[in-house]
Amino acid sequence: MTEEVRGLIIRTVDIKETDRLVTIFTEEQGAMTALARGARSLKSRKLAATMQFCYGKYVLYKQGDKYWIKEAELIENFFDIGQSIEGLALANYIAEVLSDVTVAEADNELLRLSLNSLYAISKNLYSIEKIKAAFEIRTASILGFMPNVLSCHRCDEKGGDFFFDIMGGVIECRSCHERRARGHIEHEDPHESHILCILSEGAKIALGYCIYSPIERVFAFNISDNDMHLFARATEEYILNQLLHSFKSLDFYKSVLR
Repeated sequence: MTEEVRGLIIRTVDIKETDRLVTIFTEEQGAMTALARGARSLKSRKLAATMQFCYGKYVLYKQGDKYWIKEAELIENFFDIGQSIEGLALANYIAEVLSDVTVAEADNELLRLSLNSLYAISKNLYSIEKIKAAFEIRTASILGFMPNVLSCHRCDEKGGDFFFDIMGGVIECRSCHERRARGHIEHEDPHESHILCILSEGAKIALGYCIYSPIERVFAFNISDNDMHLFARATEEYILNQLLHSFKSLDFYKSVLR
């Protein structure tokens, strides 16, 4: 029995002499693992379409609970990612996040976001910091961790500087934060831990934009360098705390930026 899927190769493991085990984030069934026999041979028709960061069409056949790749056709590659060590590091971070969160169900929005992110890296369309931050906050939102960043959760203030409660997924204006610090507003739970990130008005607007904009426009915003720094710190803190762990590829990404 065979079936045809389209998807992005997010992980590869070379086995034996010429075989390759791949994880495909598919449009139809979410993450699927399949064996491509002989795919590493220079004569193989599967070679180009079974490398990491390739988007392709795959004909799979199933025996028991295992899949094999019968045919592989390349639709899009992102080989230009390798021209920059920073871009490659970010692409590997994106792939590791996808490997961690994808399950056996389709999520076309997350797949589209990932393809757009890899394309933006490969074509050097935006800064690495912007691509990473936009990917993080939109991914968290797609996974069901959408924060409320449109206004202060206490007084509904929409302008000025804010504090982003990473654990609570809400923002608090400076006035409410200072009143709470002086004891004029009671803490909801004095034993509950909080991680706060400072958000300038520009960083707060960027958060809201990346959460609610169409996927194809998620990188189409401009903010100052200082706002970008605050925005990027907040998105990283947020996704790592929602997923409850960090990633080795993120550590490498940070090391190449030093």
